[in-house]
Amino acid sequence: MGRSQSPSSQAAGMPRSRPVEVSPPPGSRPLRASARFAPIPVDAYAARLQAVCGAFSVEPAARREATVEGDITLLSAGGIDTAIVSLDAQSVARTARMIRQDPAEHLFLLLQDSGTSGIRQGDQEVRLRAGDLYLADSACPSEFIYNGRRSRQISLHLPRDLARRRLGETCLGGVGLDRTDPLCVAVRAVVTKLLSLEMPAQSSLGETVLDLLAAYFHHWERQSAAQDRQRESLYAEACRLISRHACEPGLDIDSLASRLGLSRRSLQRHFEAMGETVSAVILRTRLDLAHKRLLARQDGEDMSSIAAIAYDTGFNDLSHFYRTFRTRFGTAPGAVRG
Repeated sequence: MGRSQSPSSQAAGMPRSRPVEVSPPPGSRPLRASARFAPIPVDAYAARLQAVCGAFSVEPAARREATVEGDITLLSAGGIDTAIVSLDAQSVARTARMIRQDPAEHLFLLLQDSGTSGIRQGDQEVRLRAGDLYLADSACPSEFIYNGRRSRQISLHLPRDLARRRLGETCLGGVGLDRTDPLCVAVRAVVTKLLSLEMPAQSSLGETVLDLLAAYFHHWERQSAAQDRQRESLYAEACRLISRHACEPGLDIDSLASRLGLSRRSLQRHFEAMGETVSAVILRTRLDLAHKRLLARQDGEDMSSIAAIAYDTGFNDLSHFYRTFRTRFGTAPGAVRG
């Protein structure tokens, strides 16, 4: 997880700089080996995590108050600073205050190598199992949840400007990758291959990872744009149907969904994506029609009573009509003037 404090990639187009030096605990395996699960004081682990990944707080599991079992290994994989992080903490968090104090210069591609973890970032919560990939954004508050179970993650640290330029805007904010997508499968395979090779055999694979991620996110962006156009088109058609049939008392979400050939929940999701609800649009349309009829009545073009206008515009409850009319227009129906 997290970001290294000095990118060191030529293959990925990053300036050369000295990698962060993280001393392994006594008796640990060589740098390229898997991070092991060894007892370590929480403060020492947090300091090591900060040196490699940026500012984070570490909450140990309930069964241990002052230690965690874990390790952090830093290496350069294909020119990309990469951390192998193992631990059995309760959780690790990065708060808004930490972000203000520690510049958010990186995105980090997480591969859940063993165990499981949960990630809360922005308005989403994602559960990772072995083989899952998640692109975390160090500019967003986040919480990594382990519940005291052993977890091992591989984190590729991508400078934010580079990722934004190569992958596009959709890579920001924290994104879980679809593990079944062939491009995601390829990313996972290349990362695994990277960690099994020594320099210089791995030199070109860092660029390959970025190319695959770029292909994944650009394809996702095109898909999202197409889905947005489809959603907007369906929303516009639904609104046209509401305008055409608003005066029918039986018009509701179920009848509208039936006219559009959608399920009730699918129609609700389309409206929610536009920041609306079906019932709110139906009510607003009926009130606007009633307001227009009342203005015509005041001008002598329509001598219908207020009750008749309410019923004619789809309302079957006068008290509901009066209450919602006042809420929308700030005045009672009888006070409307042309």
